[in-house]
Parts: sequence; structure tokens; C-alpha cells
Amino acid sequence: MVDEVYSEAMIRRGADYQKPEDYLDSFARFVRENPEQIEAIRILLDRPRGWKPEALSELRRKLRLSHFDENDLQKAHKLVYNKALADIISMVKHAARQEEPILTAAERVDRAMLKTTAGKTFTEEQAKWLELIRSHMVQNLTIDLSDLDDAPIFAAKGGLGRARKVFTPDLEALIEEFNYAMAA
Repeated sequence: MVDEVYSEAMIRRGADYQKPEDYLDSFARFVRENPEQIEAIRILLDRPRGWKPEALSELRRKLRLSHFDENDLQKAHKLVYNKALADIISMVKHAARQEEPILTAAERVDRAMLKTTAGKTFTEEQAKWLELIRSHMVQNLTIDLSDLDDAPIFAAKGGLGRARKVFTPDLEALIEEFNYAMAA
């Protein structure tokens, strides 16, 4: 007689444990049923111009309250889709529409940067600032003018005041385009 031992990954959702596939099915159902109740989901699915740090904060908070922790979602995406470190934007968009690609934060930011900067010419100093913005967005998935003063990566280079001089008069439009490209 041979004993066989099976091991299967499970993800906790509230008091229950679910297989990763079932957890992602629950998440997809939650996303599809809640755009009217959760503004951040509606922004990602229908109004990407509204993507801002506040929307990201709301999304993370509402998902946590509904037992969809970002780390657990990433773990499930790694197990089911073999995609490590999927970003929260991709996870929501893919849950709503299966044809949406699952991207890492770096992949999403690189796509947004290409879309936003295509056909434009930048000075050497602007290019350095764009790299700082890229680094910030990989960590934060969004950017706000206040980040240019608050985040040490920007403050060390002169903050919002310097960024306004470097990108005059287009800084606000550039930030808006980056956020839109992240959520689009």
C-alpha cells in the first residue's frame, strides 16, 4: 500500500480558502458586478482619463474590504497565468475582459511612456525627468503634481518648481497623459 500526498495551493478569502482559479473567478465576478459601486473600477473600465492616485487608493481599499488583497491576487495570477507581479490595473481589466493582457507594473509603465512620448522630442534634462517619472510610476502606478514635491526622488532634483521649468508649459498635460495611458 502506497500513501499518496497531494499539495494544492489555496488562497484565503475571508474565512474561506479557494483554489487560485476559483479565487480569480470570484474576483472577476466582483469586478464585473461593481463598476457602479466602485468608482475606481468604472474609471479603469470606462473612463481612464479619471485615473489618479485617489482612484488607485480607493481601488486598493475597496478590494481589501472585499477580501481581495493585492498580494493574494498577484499570487493567484502567478499560479494560474504564470505571470509574476501582475499590476492591479491589469488584474482588474483582465477580470472584466479576458482579452486584456496581464502586465507587470514595469511593462504597463513602459507602454504608457511609449504612448505618451511617441513623436515628441525631449531635451536631455527632460529625458532625465521622464526617467524619474517612470521609476515613480513603476512603484505607484499613477502620478500627481503633488508627488513632484512630496516624493524624495523628485524633491532631490528641485521638486515641482523645477519640473515646471523643465516642462513649461506642458507639465500638467504630460502628467494627465501619463495617467490616462496607464489606465487606458
